[in-house]
Amino acid sequence: MSHNRRRILGAALALPATLAATNLVAAAPAVAAGGIEAQPWTDLLLEPGVTAQPGATPQVRLITIAGTVFLQARGSVTCNLTADTKIATLPAALRPTALVRATAPRNNSQGINACRFEANTAGSVTVYGGNSSNPITWVQFDSVQTIWR
Repeated sequence: MSHNRRRILGAALALPATLAATNLVAAAPAVAAGGIEAQPWTDLLLEPGVTAQPGATPQVRLITIAGTVFLQARGSVTCNLTADTKIATLPAALRPTALVRATAPRNNSQGINACRFEANTAGSVTVYGGNSSNPITWVQFDSVQTIWR
């Protein structure tokens, strides 16, 4: 009897999965109407005291997916930030129309392993979260992706 219950339960669970898979296969990609457009990577202009990690130059680019523009970043820097600090400037062609924020990994100290990455309309990139008792010694930008405009 329990064997039959398993079969019935298995069939009941398999049906929605089969229908969902059929719908996914038949569906057109969401980006087909608007397409995907990725601009080339552009280096950030780093502030004095902030250096690119070897092989990981901090760069940004804009990606448009179905009409929505996203900022994407990559790379890593070493630094010694003991306060909220401007670390870079965005290239003139990549200035946001409003303040944008994202979270970026940083050195794990006192249980804190993330900081705030913020770019303003003037193109200043600021990292928030460092202080004298818990300085930020590196920031990694690969997870920085945010809606741009």
